[in-house]
Amino acid sequence: MSIALDYTNCLSEAIGATHGLTKSEIDTLVAKFPKHHENIDEVRSSGESAFFDLPYQDTTELKALLKKHHGKWENLVVLGLGGSVLAPATIFNALAHRQHNLLDAKARKGAPRVFFLGNPDPRSLLELFEILDPKKTLVQVVSRSGVTAETMALFLWLKDHLTKKSGKTALSTQVVITTEREKSPFNEIAKTEKIDILSIPSNLTGRYGLLGNHALFTAGMCNFSVENLLKGGADMDKRCRHGDAPKNPAYMHSLIHYLLTRKRRKTMHVTFAFSDRLNAIGKWYDHHCSVSLGKMLNRKGKAVHVGPSPVSAVGTFDLHGQQQLFAEGPFDKVTTFITAKDHGAQVTVPGAYPKIEAAAYLKDVDMSSILTHGYWAAEQHLTAAGRPNMTIHCDQVDEAHVGGVIYLLQLSTAMSAELYGINPFDQPAVDHNKQALYAQIGRAGFEDLAKRIKDYKGKPRKVC
Repeated sequence: MSIALDYTNCLSEAIGATHGLTKSEIDTLVAKFPKHHENIDEVRSSGESAFFDLPYQDTTELKALLKKHHGKWENLVVLGLGGSVLAPATIFNALAHRQHNLLDAKARKGAPRVFFLGNPDPRSLLELFEILDPKKTLVQVVSRSGVTAETMALFLWLKDHLTKKSGKTALSTQVVITTEREKSPFNEIAKTEKIDILSIPSNLTGRYGLLGNHALFTAGMCNFSVENLLKGGADMDKRCRHGDAPKNPAYMHSLIHYLLTRKRRKTMHVTFAFSDRLNAIGKWYDHHCSVSLGKMLNRKGKAVHVGPSPVSAVGTFDLHGQQQLFAEGPFDKVTTFITAKDHGAQVTVPGAYPKIEAAAYLKDVDMSSILTHGYWAAEQHLTAAGRPNMTIHCDQVDEAHVGGVIYLLQLSTAMSAELYGINPFDQPAVDHNKQALYAQIGRAGFEDLAKRIKDYKGKPRKVC
């Protein structure tokens, strides 16, 4: 596995001191990183988040459930909200055949078709189950806390649907619940219905769980190597277990972004993947960065209102769209490209129309080289325009590289939070929205909030 971070074009030598960082600015913060690394190690040892230890987890429970279910289902529906469903979806979209659900069963080699149910849109729900045979469908419910209203509502609908269509034993045979074992209400439901549980640590939020059981179960059902995903994460963790920032890709990713945000007002953080599969990581990072770093209060309770605004793009498609903004719009962005040397397939453009120059010059061009040339075009363009950019280079897009890049970005986020002095593992605004939903639906204990929202909704509006 080879993953490298190139931050050359974030430096003043490449783009000038107006928008690039000087050696002095970097060296000053680099000197503080041994202490910041100690603080990260303290967070790790305190058990504040389980993500640090996921690459080394015991997979016995996971493997037992995979053995029980692999190859036995035509469909897998993964049900959850936010990071809970985004984690398995990211792994799937990064590694799966691009037309996985259109392959016949033999071509899928025992893997089910996979569908992600991550929003309580009634039409989406009904249309999905119009096409699925309920007797051939396994449902993976993902909810660490078990108290997310949308997840519970979707589960209750599915309980009724599966029981009516597949019989009274449907829940015990066709549902796997991934949740926290102690406090989650899904534990009581699982005991009542004799449903298998796959545990999520109580100190693991969904967005940090791409190497956790809820993502690995989906991965294993689809024949992806759980071992290599974890090994990729472990290898990156071992590379980053020191405070020498210039030799630590996760810490340099964090340091550069932090300085560019603080010193150069680069508040928009773009992840620009030149691969459809790597774009799955960019979309996850949008969510991960928003929830982890967008905070009103620091760890001391002081109002700070920090957090970058993440944006994802995919090349070469967005060279014909967002690149216009990135290169010529406001100077408020830093771009991180993600590239792969090997795209896993080779397509050569056939020769045709030799007298039409716009077609003739493409004869014998490797399609993947168009992605590579597009990346270099984008990097050169942004650099020439004085826009800071860096690149995460991967040899290929496989389990080990996906696991490694994910761990790099998660550790970078944890270090960014350390630099900002905030907690990357809580989500107070998310929790507020959960409670607001409880209140409006009429859940007991939220009457005061229900009244505040009712009063708010009753205020006069200016409408045209």
